[in-house]
Amino acid sequence: MWVKKGTEPYVDTRSQHQKRINVFGWVDPVNGLHGMDEWIKGNTDGFLNILKQIAYKFKDKIVDFWVDRAKWHKGKRVEQFLMKYSYIRIHYLPAYHPELNCQEIFWRTMRYEETTNAFFETIEDLKDAVFKRSRRWKPKKIKSLCQLI
Repeated sequence: MWVKKGTEPYVDTRSQHQKRINVFGWVDPVNGLHGMDEWIKGNTDGFLNILKQIAYKFKDKIVDFWVDRAKWHKGKRVEQFLMKYSYIRIHYLPAYHPELNCQEIFWRTMRYEETTNAFFETIEDLKDAVFKRSRRWKPKKIKSLCQLI
């Protein structure tokens, strides 16, 4: 686009909605599996919801679940859940080390692949695109993202 020297260009689009998708997720780097679920915001309810999905998917298996130190990953309600599902154990990653968090690598790659140079007219279009891409990822790619290949 052409603009007068010294001025900032502005492109008016319908996508200036300033909305975001809030997603909880998990990654199984050993088997190349993953899951995602939209939630209203980052909070304990959303975390417990994803823990329930993990408990159902991996029942009869011991699950070591590594999470960052977000406040919703801790607390009395989380402890009560873990007492009920004793085969799930939560471990906390060191602070300020997102490179150790497979889920963060997953999000960063998803965001790059799906949203770079892309226009989404509505937040629903964006959500559909992200979840469709997630379903297309194969175990080999997930293992590779987590550096297990």
